Amino acid sequence: MTALPEMLSPLTVKIEQLLLDPNNPRFSELGEDLNNVSEGRFADEKVQAFTFDKMRADVFDVSELKDTIKTLGFLPMDRMVVRRWRGNPTGTDDKYVVIEGNRRLTALRWLISLHEIGKENFSAEQLNNFTNLECLLLDDEAAPSTASLILPGLRHVSGIKEWGPYQKAKAVYALRKSGLSSQDAAQSLGLSTRAANSAYKCYLALEQMKNDEEYGEHAVPRMYSYFEEVFKRPNVRTWLSWSDDDEGFTEEERVKEFYSWIIPGDDGQSPKLPEAKSVRELSEILSDDSAMNILRSPEGSLSRAVLRFEVDHPEDWYPKVAAAASAVNSLTPDKLRSLDQSTLSSLVELKDKITQALKDRESLIGQQS
Repeated sequence: MTALPEMLSPLTVKIEQLLLDPNNPRFSELGEDLNNVSEGRFADEKVQAFTFDKMRADVFDVSELKDTIKTLGFLPMDRMVVRRWRGNPTGTDDKYVVIEGNRRLTALRWLISLHEIGKENFSAEQLNNFTNLECLLLDDEAAPSTASLILPGLRHVSGIKEWGPYQKAKAVYALRKSGLSSQDAAQSLGLSTRAANSAYKCYLALEQMKNDEEYGEHAVPRMYSYFEEVFKRPNVRTWLSWSDDDEGFTEEERVKEFYSWIIPGDDGQSPKLPEAKSVRELSEILSDDSAMNILRSPEGSLSRAVLRFEVDHPEDWYPKVAAAASAVNSLTPDKLRSLDQSTLSSLVELKDKITQALKDRESLIGQQS
């Protein structure tokens, strides 16, 4: 059997020769049946217009792709895969159905239509980039009938591994420092401007830690998530005094204190903020002197500090505990049997936190006696 890559050959086409697939498997995400348009109707103007409109649904994120292509151009490294349109019996009109790349074709058509109505003004060079395309032609006579599902599946199911938050932030930083505006940097990476700006600040915060003589060696990419949580918590961000002008935190003493809480102790003890989401609990106790004094003490821990806070502020936590107890009591045998692994893990985590809180209470009572 011939390998699938050997059934693909380079092909240069005009964008007018490409047809969006009206039976695109993506449309199942819209709750529609597949394979409901006959091959002979694919090139009908209204069929293509209707398919174009469906492809612009929010679920397919074509708008962000359009902005990226507008900023960077259409890059030839990511060629669309096409097959010959079988609905042309005379063979006089070479058209091709897109198997893999319907989002890209939609984005290109969208940009061209905006240019035609005067909402965008592209140069001749840009329009040439959008309309003269390098594709890969599938020999669908030799290829298995499943090829139209296998090829998109290679990309979208097993797919290209998406960048993690740190890698995205590093890319935003590099683009911003190269001279791009925050909006252009965001569009280049298919991000919203707000998300790109947040990533930029988080990256700067981690770089600030990296440049600290005392704590710099601990500023590894996995620490990035701590600063994501910081910027989600306005009171923590304010406590550390973030400055857009200085592109860093300016409250040096507090910054160093925060660093000390997110790294292991000298004797190998776990960090006082053992995971990034611990910043959420720090946010709750930050304005409470008693709780913060416990956190700062040599033997203090976040769980003990939170317990102190909850004892002093029962109105903040008791209703949540009562609601959790009520929810657990409502679990019928049938519900218990059908719990998925994620829900079970949450229940185990809740049990562990309750056990730890009760141990901390006993410890605090012992210190007072």
